[in-house]
Amino acid sequence: MKHCPRCQWTSIVKNGFVGEKQRYKCKRCKYQFTRTTPRGYPPAHKKLTVLLYCHGMSMNAISKLFQVSTTAVLKWIRNFAKKQAPKPVLAPGTPVVLELDEMWHYIKNKKNKLWIWKVLDRNTGHLIDWECGGRNKETLEKLTTRLAVLDVQVFYTDKWHVYETLLPTTKHVQTKAETHRIERNNCLMRHWFGRFKRKSIIVSKSVEMVDLTIALFARFRVNADMFDILNLSEGQQNIIS
Repeated sequence: MKHCPRCQWTSIVKNGFVGEKQRYKCKRCKYQFTRTTPRGYPPAHKKLTVLLYCHGMSMNAISKLFQVSTTAVLKWIRNFAKKQAPKPVLAPGTPVVLELDEMWHYIKNKKNKLWIWKVLDRNTGHLIDWECGGRNKETLEKLTTRLAVLDVQVFYTDKWHVYETLLPTTKHVQTKAETHRIERNNCLMRHWFGRFKRKSIIVSKSVEMVDLTIALFARFRVNADMFDILNLSEGQQNIIS
């Protein structure tokens, strides 16, 4: 059934021709149009693109596979991540045991370093928060400020000195022996996304895409099933209770 592309009203009438194409007019909003079929690729096609990206394919490879521009692939992945992969939300006061670690990355070239600080809930194995920035107190402070609403019983970290400046000594344990899960999480992220490999021709060009890629990794590789990508509706949220 034909409908108005502006207001979705189904009551339309023929209204002459434009370039030998039938023109229509919506009875409700008076909008005139010639095209009655949806523009662009269907949502299922775009979800498949995200699925392949989460399997380690580069945007350039996906663009060649579907014969679309790399810019289009970038927009599909970015829009999907913004809608379907927000940061996890834990209820205030939730008791947690946390592992923290910082992971090296870069933007455009290796001289422009970017550090990814990550927080993993040891009880569930979920990646619950992260922050991109420098390997300094200012970046860690952004992270710990958000974690302040939780009932953190223990912070496990490595011996990087910045942790000592912000984490309470009574709850802070610095030892590599207790950060295996977060370090494993770092390895998985490097494995599944080419941009995070230490030696790769896939290069991150913006902090935004780094952040959204981590969000996809957390949502579909760590905290849930990857094939949920194909089944998600528009209204679903990434909330962990």
